[in-house]
Order: sequence, then C-alpha cells, then structure tokens
Amino acid sequence: MTLLDDIIEDATDDEVPIGTLLRKCLVLEQSNPNEKFRLWLDKELDGYDKDDELPSYRSFHAVSYGHFIGMMGRQIRDQPLSLHVLDNADYARMSACPLTQPAASYEGRPNKTDDAQLPWNPSLTTKYQTKFFHDSDLVLNRAWQLIPGSVLVGLLETVRTRVLRFALDLRGQLGPTTPTVEKLAPAAIERSVVNHIYAGNVLIAAHAENFSQLSQTNIAAGDSAALKTALRGLGITDEGIKQLETGMEAEKGSIGPRVKKWIADAGRYLGKEGAKAGVDMAKELAMRWILQYYGIG
Repeated sequence: MTLLDDIIEDATDDEVPIGTLLRKCLVLEQSNPNEKFRLWLDKELDGYDKDDELPSYRSFHAVSYGHFIGMMGRQIRDQPLSLHVLDNADYARMSACPLTQPAASYEGRPNKTDDAQLPWNPSLTTKYQTKFFHDSDLVLNRAWQLIPGSVLVGLLETVRTRVLRFALDLRGQLGPTTPTVEKLAPAAIERSVVNHIYAGNVLIAAHAENFSQLSQTNIAAGDSAALKTALRGLGITDEGIKQLETGMEAEKGSIGPRVKKWIADAGRYLGKEGAKAGVDMAKELAMRWILQYYGIG
C-alpha cells in the first residue's frame, strides 16, 4: 500500500487519530513540496495564532451563559447572557468563538457529542458582574461560552474530509504517464491544494504561500534596503518602519533599548494583511531579520 492509499484509508476511519492523519500528510508533502499545504498542516498540527485569519470551520457565533448569585443563597444557573450590555470591543470578542488549538486537542473527549465550555476571563466577569440585572442583588459569579459538541465534531470531520478529497484527487490524476504521486506536476498539486484543502479560497491560500516564502528570507548584515523590503512584505506599516529606523539611528549600530522595545511592540505596526500572519510569528521573523542585519543572526 502506498502512502497516498494509507492516507485515504485513515481519512475514512474515525478511529485513526486526526494527528496521525495530519502527520502522514506532512510526510506526503515532503515528497511533493507545496508551501500552502505545508502551512495548513503546520497550523492544524500546532494550532493557529490569535491574529490568524481562521478557516470558516474554526469560528462560530457563540452563546454565553452565566451563573448568578445573590443574597440568602439565591442562585440562577446556566442563564443565557444578552451581550448587548457589553461595550463594542467586548461584544465583538465574546460573540465570536475562534477555535485556535491544534485539531488533535478537540479529539478524545469521552463523548464526542458533549458540549464544551470556554470560561470568560475573570476580569471580564468582574467588569460586567452588576450589568445584567438592574436594581437587583444578583451578580455574575462566572460566565462561559458554550461550544456545542457538534461544532467540534464538525471541525474534525471537515479536516478529515478536506484531506480525503485532496488525496482522492491526487490518486485520480495518476495513470500510465504519472504512475506515482512524486511524478505529479507541481501545478496539479497546487490546484488540488487550493480546491480541496482551502476549499477554493484563493485569497487565504495565496496569503499562506506568501507568509511561508517570507519565513525563508535572510538579511545580509548592514543591508537596510533588504530589511525594509522584508518588513513591508510581512505587513509592517511605513510608520512602523520609520519608528525602527529612528531607533536604529539613535542607537548608532547596536541593539539598544529602543530597538528592543520596537521588536516587543512589533504587533502594533502590523497592517490588516500583516496581522493575518499572526503577531507572534511576525515578532519572531522581525527579530530574526534585525539580528541578521546587525550580523548576529
């Protein structure tokens, strides 16, 4: 049995752990390199950054519930919360529920259909503890977003199905002239990745490839033009680059507190497109390039 056949068999078997399936796909990608496919596999295996643009199957509009307590032992349990009392930023954050953890983390629950809970941050609970019941002694003691078990099942099923359709498409392209997957043209792999792994979303697929290519960039010592080009490609704004240049000029060829602070605050200088790459990854790349510029990396 070939690796491709093995992947198809595993994708149709719910008993095979999702992590095992994805790791086999990672081996397949090594023999048929495709940056879009590798980045998707890395994200599904390792988890998404908080500022990544998530696939549609990893985000849904959540309902929040709360536990209220009052005088004389009064309690209201599992009360659905109307989020209209939240300010705009908190409303936007709590009405959505991004599922960013590795795919394998949503597997292995005793009952796959059981609902899960994502607790509110205690500081948020405290901020709104008296906002839901006016002229009452009832206060919000704790709150959480309810994640239906069907959403988590759907996430895992979507990952399996995308892998299955991708693998079946590759097998369907094999024939006398291309007897093995290794012989498939890169363009054929590319089409299959976009159509089945990214479900035809060309914009997200193109961004994935761009970010993967950026991660391979190296900066020669003292090459300020290359550093600025790389940072712009990462999504750093012109204002952000200007701030870095000012810090570098002030510290005269060494990494001082101003440059270090810029690296720590790099997320502030990311434009909308840059934020999709993830703040943590942007900081990591920016720091690596700056170190290389100073001849350290």
